[in-house]
Amino acid sequence: MACFLVPGALAILTTAFRKRVPARLHISWLNTLLMGGTVALAVEHISHAEVVPYFPFLSAMSSPATAATMLNEMATIGTAMLVTCVAVWAVMVVVYNKYSAKIKTTQTA
Repeated sequence: MACFLVPGALAILTTAFRKRVPARLHISWLNTLLMGGTVALAVEHISHAEVVPYFPFLSAMSSPATAATMLNEMATIGTAMLVTCVAVWAVMVVVYNKYSAKIKTTQTA
Protein backbone atom coordinates (compact mmCIF):
# COMPACT_ATOMS: atom_id res chain seq x y z
CA MET A 1 0.00 0.00 0.00
CA ALA A 2 2.58 2.56 1.03
CA CYS A 3 5.66 0.53 1.91
CA PHE A 4 7.68 2.41 -0.71
CA LEU A 5 7.45 5.59 1.38
CA VAL A 6 9.87 4.27 4.02
CA PRO A 7 12.90 3.79 1.73
CA GLY A 8 11.80 6.91 -0.15
CA ALA A 9 12.06 8.96 3.04
CA LEU A 10 15.62 7.76 3.63
CA ALA A 11 16.47 8.46 -0.01
CA ILE A 12 15.37 12.07 0.47
CA LEU A 13 17.46 12.37 3.65
CA THR A 14 20.60 10.84 2.15
CA THR A 15 20.23 13.03 -0.92
CA ALA A 16 19.88 16.14 1.22
CA PHE A 17 22.95 15.32 3.33
CA ARG A 18 25.10 13.62 0.67
CA LYS A 19 27.78 16.34 0.74
CA ARG A 20 28.41 15.67 4.43
CA VAL A 21 29.08 11.95 3.88
CA PRO A 22 32.70 10.93 3.16
CA ALA A 23 33.37 9.88 -0.44
CA ARG A 24 34.66 6.47 0.66
CA LEU A 25 31.11 5.56 1.72
CA HIS A 26 29.73 5.99 -1.83
CA ILE A 27 26.43 7.46 -0.67
CA SER A 28 25.34 7.75 -4.31
CA TRP A 29 25.16 3.95 -4.42
CA LEU A 30 22.72 3.95 -1.51
CA ASN A 31 20.70 6.73 -3.13
CA THR A 32 20.50 4.74 -6.36
CA LEU A 33 19.32 1.61 -4.54
CA LEU A 34 16.72 3.51 -2.54
CA MET A 35 15.42 5.73 -5.34
CA GLY A 36 15.30 2.86 -7.83
CA GLY A 37 13.31 0.68 -5.47
CA THR A 38 11.01 3.53 -4.52
CA VAL A 39 10.24 4.45 -8.13
CA ALA A 40 9.70 0.81 -9.14
CA LEU A 41 7.32 0.21 -6.25
CA ALA A 42 5.50 3.50 -6.82
CA VAL A 43 4.85 2.50 -10.44
CA GLU A 44 3.61 -0.91 -9.30
CA HIS A 45 1.33 0.67 -6.69
CA ILE A 46 -0.03 3.14 -9.25
CA SER A 47 -0.79 0.31 -11.66
CA HIS A 48 -2.78 -1.47 -8.95
CA ALA A 49 -4.68 1.75 -8.05
CA GLU A 50 -3.19 1.88 -4.55
CA VAL A 51 -1.84 5.35 -5.35
CA VAL A 52 -4.43 7.62 -6.96
CA PRO A 53 -4.20 11.13 -8.46
CA TYR A 54 -6.74 12.65 -6.05
CA PHE A 55 -6.87 13.26 -2.31
CA PRO A 56 -5.94 11.35 -0.12
CA PHE A 57 -3.58 9.96 -2.82
CA LEU A 58 -3.27 6.59 -1.07
CA SER A 59 -6.37 4.44 -1.43
CA ALA A 60 -5.65 2.92 1.98
CA MET A 61 -6.26 6.28 3.64
CA SER A 62 -9.96 6.21 2.75
CA SER A 63 -10.98 4.59 6.04
CA PRO A 64 -9.38 4.25 9.49
CA ALA A 65 -9.33 0.44 9.28
CA THR A 66 -7.36 0.40 6.04
CA ALA A 67 -5.11 3.20 7.30
CA ALA A 68 -4.09 1.02 10.25
CA THR A 69 -3.29 -1.81 7.84
CA MET A 70 -1.24 0.59 5.72
CA LEU A 71 0.76 1.82 8.71
CA ASN A 72 1.42 -1.77 9.74
CA GLU A 73 2.66 -2.57 6.23
CA MET A 74 4.90 0.47 6.27
CA ALA A 75 6.35 -0.59 9.62
CA THR A 76 6.98 -4.20 8.61
CA ILE A 77 7.51 -4.42 4.85
CA GLY A 78 8.86 -0.90 4.36
CA THR A 79 11.34 -1.23 7.20
CA ALA A 80 12.47 -4.64 5.93
CA MET A 81 13.04 -3.17 2.46
CA LEU A 82 14.98 -0.29 3.97
CA VAL A 83 17.19 -2.54 6.08
CA THR A 84 17.85 -4.81 3.09
CA CYS A 85 18.88 -1.87 0.87
CA VAL A 86 21.20 -0.49 3.55
CA ALA A 87 22.71 -3.95 4.16
CA VAL A 88 23.36 -4.49 0.43
CA TRP A 89 24.93 -1.03 0.19
CA ALA A 90 27.12 -1.68 3.26
CA VAL A 91 28.39 -4.96 1.79
CA MET A 92 29.08 -3.26 -1.54
CA VAL A 93 31.08 -0.49 0.15
CA VAL A 94 33.09 -2.89 2.33
CA VAL A 95 33.94 -5.17 -0.59
CA TYR A 96 34.80 -2.28 -2.90
CA ASN A 97 37.00 -0.54 -0.33
CA LYS A 98 38.75 -3.80 0.57
CA TYR A 99 39.56 -4.70 -3.02
CA SER A 100 40.45 -1.18 -4.12
CA ALA A 101 42.92 -0.92 -1.24
CA LYS A 102 44.35 -4.31 -2.20
CA ILE A 103 44.77 -3.22 -5.82
CA LYS A 104 46.49 0.02 -4.78
CA THR A 105 49.02 -1.86 -2.61
CA THR A 106 49.72 -4.35 -5.42
CA GLN A 107 50.29 -1.57 -7.95
CA THR A 108 52.70 0.33 -5.72
CA ALA A 109 54.76 -2.76 -4.86
